[in-house]
Amino acid sequence: MKTYAIVAAEGSPALAPTEGGEEQAPGGGMMNMLLLMGAIFVVFYLLLIRPQRKKEKDRQRRREEMLGNLRRNDHIVTIGGIHGIVASVGEKEVAIKIDERGDVKMRFSRDAISKVVGRDDEEGDQEGERTLGGADAGR
Repeated sequence: MKTYAIVAAEGSPALAPTEGGEEQAPGGGMMNMLLLMGAIFVVFYLLLIRPQRKKEKDRQRRREEMLGNLRRNDHIVTIGGIHGIVASVGEKEVAIKIDERGDVKMRFSRDAISKVVGRDDEEGDQEGERTLGGADAGR
């Protein structure tokens, strides 16, 4: 049979004596705990939550700017991973060419565009024409 001894320190906050000699539970421990929890929340907010919100707003602003600047002949990638060249831009949807000859076109919602990877002028680039399967399509 095992026995355990519980040792209480003299200044233990478990029971504090009052002036009349009777012991009473202290109320200051709860207040200190609430202050500590509040301080921890403030630190988490300042170090984790606030910077994350700031990054998210910046990312959203850049995405809206990218979609607003979308033009014909831009090389794009959709959220599904389809690479193509913008054939026409509408208010809510974009038609893209998905093959070398330009015979096959698909329409996507503007929100389905993940990123613009390059841009061709009407006459072509000075470095040469870029193709969908070319080495510089991933730029």
